[in-house]
Amino acid sequence: MPSVNPGPAQTNNPNTLLQTVPVNTQTNSTPIGANDQRLIVAFRGVSLNSTGDAGAVGVINMGTWAAATVIVTNGLVSGVSATVAAASVGIFTAAAGGGSAVRAQGVLTGQTSSTVVTVAASPLAAVAQTAQTLYLNVGTALANATVDIFVIGYDLT
Repeated sequence: MPSVNPGPAQTNNPNTLLQTVPVNTQTNSTPIGANDQRLIVAFRGVSLNSTGDAGAVGVINMGTWAAATVIVTNGLVSGVSATVAAASVGIFTAAAGGGSAVRAQGVLTGQTSSTVVTVAASPLAAVAQTAQTLYLNVGTALANATVDIFVIGYDLT
């Protein structure tokens, strides 16, 4: 019997986007997903153990984009739902807090359990970006803590 194991788990973001939309004409002048709000990057299970860059993630299949919203959720300490509100993070277009701030360095106010979801507007909402990697920088560390952060925005490509 042949092996059905597809290999190791995927550890990066796929460069494809599946969307469907009903079209009632013979032509479609706008490709599906063009200029649509969607996920730019996802930082999952990022460690808040130490200060500095905690993660660098590639932008998902966009040449030019504008960040609109930053979503923070799933705050865990030692793998258990807990407050991570004492930690501070920022998301930047260059390493070590450089470049433009997608999310300015600041505390995770309100992140009191894993079920809390904080949604905030990005200060870059009105600025088109071409950076292909975003960096999550921890300003204030919190031992054994992790968090998930998602950046949502517009594909301007």
